[in-house]
Amino acid sequence: MKKIAYTILGLFFLCSAIAQNIKPRFSSVNSIGFAIGESTPGLVSETINGIKFSNWFSGIGIGIDNYHYKTLPLFIDGRWFFGDDKSGFIYGDIGYNFPMKNKPGKEIYYYDSYHFTGGVYTDIGIGFKTKFIKESSLLLSLGHSYKKLQTKIGVNICPFIGPCYVDYSKYDFRFGRMILKAGLVF
Repeated sequence: MKKIAYTILGLFFLCSAIAQNIKPRFSSVNSIGFAIGESTPGLVSETINGIKFSNWFSGIGIGIDNYHYKTLPLFIDGRWFFGDDKSGFIYGDIGYNFPMKNKPGKEIYYYDSYHFTGGVYTDIGIGFKTKFIKESSLLLSLGHSYKKLQTKIGVNICPFIGPCYVDYSKYDFRFGRMILKAGLVF
């Protein structure tokens, strides 16, 4: 299902460029920022590379998200630039969040086995860009992001008499947070 959605989105952008008789060109968006929510603020950074045509941009991105748990989001990005000088934009990202570590932190003091798995990653927001040098621009954006993680942790239980067994607990982490990013587009 996801493959079909990604293919349709890509074809939409390609057909839009062909219909407008505009040649697409390579563009890169590189940004760094802060994720702010109920947990301690975390640093986020990302690079997105793709094709820009007219006032549309579509690309594939990868980042490092250090909010609560360090993760590696891999996502597709779509942007629409608006205004007379195309300085305003809205953007949307959707993808998968890969955990960068596979053990719990200080919040769980004892465990015998553990396994983190990733989940959905989204980011949607609005921003502003201004010319910097030649074809480069500075950008500032504010958005809402969501990331999901799961972990399964096992603890050995050994009663005084009888066999030992492992008690498993499953934790779902769902983080909705605001993201403020600044970056460079070229």
